Amino acid sequence: MKKHFWKAFVLLTAMMFILSACSGGKSSAGVDALSAEAPDEELSGEITVASWNTAADALTETAEGFMKKYPNTKINIEYVTSDYNSITPPLTSGKGAPDIVQVQQRDFPNFMEVFEGQFVDLTDRLGDHANEFAEVALNLTKDSDGKIMALPWDLGPVAVYYRKDFFENAGVDPASITTWDKYIEAGLKIQEANEGVSMVSLSLNSDDVVELYRMMLNQLGGQYYDEDGKIKFASDESIQSAEMFKKIVDAGIVLDAPTWDDRIRTFVNNQVATTIYPVWYAGTIKNQAADQKGKWGLMPMPAFTEGGPNQSHSGGSVLAITTQSENPELAWAFMEYTLMTNEGEDVQMKYGLFPSWQPYYETENFKAVDDYFGVALSEFFGQLSTDIPPIDYGAHFLDVNSALIGAMNDILEGKDTVEAFKAAEETAARDTGLEISGQ
Repeated sequence: MKKHFWKAFVLLTAMMFILSACSGGKSSAGVDALSAEAPDEELSGEITVASWNTAADALTETAEGFMKKYPNTKINIEYVTSDYNSITPPLTSGKGAPDIVQVQQRDFPNFMEVFEGQFVDLTDRLGDHANEFAEVALNLTKDSDGKIMALPWDLGPVAVYYRKDFFENAGVDPASITTWDKYIEAGLKIQEANEGVSMVSLSLNSDDVVELYRMMLNQLGGQYYDEDGKIKFASDESIQSAEMFKKIVDAGIVLDAPTWDDRIRTFVNNQVATTIYPVWYAGTIKNQAADQKGKWGLMPMPAFTEGGPNQSHSGGSVLAITTQSENPELAWAFMEYTLMTNEGEDVQMKYGLFPSWQPYYETENFKAVDDYFGVALSEFFGQLSTDIPPIDYGAHFLDVNSALIGAMNDILEGKDTVEAFKAAEETAARDTGLEISGQ
């Protein structure tokens, strides 16, 4: 998210009623829920799907296959930015939204609350097939009444992608990097042996500054709230995560890359030895650095202590049909083809999008060795998905995240970790109306 995005979000929400009155609200052609009946085999019509980056690339190829199967349809993929700047205004005004929108899993609970009534209920249409999706992903698509308002797309088990040649030049065995302290030690050796190479690129001065902290927090089983739903940032797990992140930065092994595109350029230009991202980043590396085929390997996320937890989940998206859609049946058919057929999931795997739809796990293509990395991505990341701690993002995550961004910036500048988190708790409580744990 860009800085101050949530403030803009709130402002847009405040304008909702005024704009809705001017626009006449959602299209009368839209529906609030899809029935249990399957759509017609003779599908026709046109829809627009809003998505970004590699995910949009995957949908573009998926749409080609769908339109061959249903020649009287047209699927338009609208490339948007992941900050939702082009999605939230039409959802707020009730006019002009795409038929289908991509939303990050962690953000969808907030979207359901802020844009209540803007997404089609899929519960009846899914029926017993809902049990075919991974629970950790499906839970984030349910509203407060337990209705399913989107389809889970991909999962995001985290690993470390590493350049084999840079490691070999330094005599570093990736299997030896079992803890974050050893990761730092290896980084210093690798940088010394490879001129112009940093161990990793991370954002140190943008909203993405919390990315690695968030992965570490999940790795340790930390939460943003206590068991009563009160804000709690200054937990042991949170403090450990922030201080380890700062330790990595202070060691001098980080190349500052504020934006998504900046970080892509660092590996394309041979400037980094590792990148810490989920399974879906495999598609980004393959597509952006095709000439580096065979140079990249994979290793598990380091633990905080020997033998400690090293599994984490980051990213992952959902696809939701907006109630503004004039052809929700076609929108459903496209989503079903994309996320609930082997043919559609073949394309998602091609772009590194690890499926939430579990029946696909039994297919030969899911188990196949990836030519670029030389390993079966499904097998490797499947082993990193067995014990990922659940995490509750809550309906106010955008505000919570904004407060944590401020805290992390303060911590990197030298402010005491506990003091920074306590100040962030006050900010988040003010912005969300939630209570602070222990008060």
